[in-house]
Amino acid sequence: MTDSDVEGTANDTASSDATAAETTAADATDESSDSDSESDTDHDSHSHDSAANTSDESSVDAAYAGQMAVVVAGERVSLTEDLDEDAPVHMSDVDSWHTNESTTLAAALDAADVDATESTLSYDGETFEESENGTKLIYRVDSHEVDPEEYTLESDDKVWVLVVTDDSNVTTPGEYIPPEQLHVHGTIDFTVDGERLDFSRDKYQQAGHNDHFHFEGGHANPWHAHSAHVTLAYGMSTLDGINMTDEGVTYNGTTYAYDGDGDNATANVTVNGESVDPTDYYLKNGDSVSIEIASSD
Repeated sequence: MTDSDVEGTANDTASSDATAAETTAADATDESSDSDSESDTDHDSHSHDSAANTSDESSVDAAYAGQMAVVVAGERVSLTEDLDEDAPVHMSDVDSWHTNESTTLAAALDAADVDATESTLSYDGETFEESENGTKLIYRVDSHEVDPEEYTLESDDKVWVLVVTDDSNVTTPGEYIPPEQLHVHGTIDFTVDGERLDFSRDKYQQAGHNDHFHFEGGHANPWHAHSAHVTLAYGMSTLDGINMTDEGVTYNGTTYAYDGDGDNATANVTVNGESVDPTDYYLKNGDSVSIEIASSD
């Protein structure tokens, strides 16, 4: 993805239609604020989980119920197909699962013809291996990485299974996931010379500014990504006054370069404590993003 691709794609979708329920503008606050409370970072405290949008999992009479999304090389796998009466899990809608028995994640996926181990995943006649260059297998329950053969599903689990390949040919920001379906959330800490940017401000919460990435409900955290293929650069470049490329971060007209590992850089970008290239890093559920900008001495 080129620098122009990131900025151009973000700006192209910035004018997309969205309902007032999708985002609610917050009262303006100071540009920098440390006012984020613990409730702001609760990934379930947002309007998408209102009574109208809650999935059928809460009304299913089962011992265990939760949500699950499986995306293989850009394709959303339908978990509702070919599940017979003896299947270890059943689906009440596109991403809501339930079961009355103790079941590993691997066994649940196998019911939908997805053969998953910690280092390989097979689906539709193709096997993906973590060891291959450019192939990544991600199994997350809420924000935690798990081994699918070891992890036993629990009620209220939100499961994401992703296979990311270099040759998947998915165009950012990818296939849109509606608000009522399981989508991606995480936290962000964006600081400029030690001062935190407050994403609860009106300028970052304008209704309809972008369908694929946004903040909402007057909260600075979490961010919402309505696709499995929203790059960090795309998401941030949808926001007023911010642009990200593979060379640096532009904030309010000034570009701050980074060198990739954070050493002697004026901009340092990490996800879950690891340096990333924001133009090819897809945001995943539970990601903790840190963007630190320091003015040159």
